[in-house]
Amino acid sequence: MVKRFTLISCLVTVLASSLVWAQSHPFEALRGLERFNKSSSLSLDNTSQTADTLLSIKGVQIGDNVLQQAINLGEQGGQLGRIRGGRRSAKIKFSFYQPYENTQLEQKVELYFDKHNGFIQQVTVTYFLQDAYMSITPIREQTLSAAVEKFGSPMTMQQAYDLSGQKEGEIKLEPFVKGLQSQNLLHPLGLEYFQKRNISRSTKWVKGEQGYALMHSGFDRCYLWQTNTFSQVLTFCFFDQTGANPNTRGVELDLYNFPVNQQIKELGNPHSKPNISL
Repeated sequence: MVKRFTLISCLVTVLASSLVWAQSHPFEALRGLERFNKSSSLSLDNTSQTADTLLSIKGVQIGDNVLQQAINLGEQGGQLGRIRGGRRSAKIKFSFYQPYENTQLEQKVELYFDKHNGFIQQVTVTYFLQDAYMSITPIREQTLSAAVEKFGSPMTMQQAYDLSGQKEGEIKLEPFVKGLQSQNLLHPLGLEYFQKRNISRSTKWVKGEQGYALMHSGFDRCYLWQTNTFSQVLTFCFFDQTGANPNTRGVELDLYNFPVNQQIKELGNPHSKPNISL
């Protein structure tokens, strides 16, 4: 009788455990994310990337499953922002808040993903001060220091000279990019990225803090990290003091991985309708 009771108790425990594991996360029913399976993964076999060379922000890498990463950010205490419903959703936002002097600092994490398969294409982290009249400069300096501590030094001006073949002075972005192309150091999507950055003939690299190369592109000022010959790029950008109000813009980190983005692009729409011609 005791053995039978013990067996029944064990069965009840196993059943209860399986029910707990079977419970879905609330995000899995969230309109705009419900169509994705958080267990889906993207193979990196064809990207020449290895796990220890991938950059990440808040533990998020390009190619991660957006639903699983949303759950992870929620578990870290992030507050979920509004996400559009339906099948057109392509971005999800989380905010992390902390007190800063007499105001509040918001760390906004945005995950951009392909709307057909749910893999992350870009990660953007932005730091804002709630009081736009307070200077963002101390936050900018701390963020750059933290990025250098985590990812190492961004591209230096000397490295930019070496890549461009130029010896001194400012380096125009267009010949810099042509130099990368001639050395086969730039993925086609990397070329597209720099073409979007090159918004005027004055876009250039100049010497920034600690000898780092600073990109001037319109009002944007950006430092850049790259791995595997520019197949992956992390930028740290902010507004120029003289061009606009830098406090309202905040400071921003953007992560791109061009081979993985290409792989996501090639996945296409698994639910696309057949082409019917009459």
